Amino acid sequence: MIVTILMGREKSLGLPGKNIMPILGKPLMAYPLLAAKNCDLVDEIYVSTDGEEIKNIGRELGAKIIDRPAELCTAEALGEDVFVHAYQTLKNDQGIDVEMIVLLMANAATVTPELIKEGIEALRKDESLD
Repeated sequence: MIVTILMGREKSLGLPGKNIMPILGKPLMAYPLLAAKNCDLVDEIYVSTDGEEIKNIGRELGAKIIDRPAELCTAEALGEDVFVHAYQTLKNDQGIDVEMIVLLMANAATVTPELIKEGIEALRKDESLD
């Protein structure tokens, strides 16, 4: 199964509320979620967050939610630790057999379904890539 994990924290220091800020009529985080939703190779979409509004937007767009623990919601928390938490939640808690994870950031508005598909196909073609 190919899953997408979108990471978005509620309390951005640089630009508070950036992940839900409206850009051309949609919350910023909607763009990468819609790209994943419209990629025919993605099976499931998850949002890892601590923010209620981020969770609500994710659900509205068909994503499932991974509640991020408080220690992974600080300015000092590393993205790689958030990723590991999400992966372990999917594998251990939900028993999902993950072939590949597409990692997206909530503030990455320029990701397209085609770009996601191209990345997946490149990884499937060359096992030396990760």
